[in-house]
Amino acid sequence: MTTKSTGTVSPLIPVILAALAMIGPFSIDTYLPAFPTIATDLGATQLEVQQTLTAYLLPFAMMMLWHGALADALGRRRVILGGLAVYVLASLFCAFATRIEYLWLGRALQGVSAGVGMVVSRAIVRDLLDGPAAQRLMAHISIIFAMAPAIAPILGGWIHAWFGWHGIFVFLCLFGTALWLATLLWLPETLPLEQR
Repeated sequence: MTTKSTGTVSPLIPVILAALAMIGPFSIDTYLPAFPTIATDLGATQLEVQQTLTAYLLPFAMMMLWHGALADALGRRRVILGGLAVYVLASLFCAFATRIEYLWLGRALQGVSAGVGMVVSRAIVRDLLDGPAAQRLMAHISIIFAMAPAIAPILGGWIHAWFGWHGIFVFLCLFGTALWLATLLWLPETLPLEQR
């Protein structure tokens, strides 16, 4: 366990926390360039494809209220690892969707789990640091988070051009898997059992 301080933390922790915060914007913006192709491949209307965004955002917003409470009760690492596992499986489900209804379901599952990184990463900062050091770390995370919506559509367009729309969800699956492994290996539990 890492003790709370006003100093610094391991250099890997800010990188992992920033990457966790990027899941939300990546999940929203990366697949936007593929909307016309998704509609054609799944025999869906543009409105039905746009509803995949709604299917993601509604559970995402609802679960933002619960991720923090779950992390306070069960511990930070456990909730992040569980959320990322659901996210990886949901992304894989989206990649192999053959009907628009399956894509709606996969996107809803992504929405349920994607907010875990944004919410719990902030709680981890609060667990680890106080004062100006915490503010600096949050500022670094926020800067990277703000870059994600700009990078995601460009990255999604490249992936779509090379691998098709399925490749975008495979990328999200691999991104989630990499974060799951990074969390497992390098992110300590920051909430002691007696404080839950």
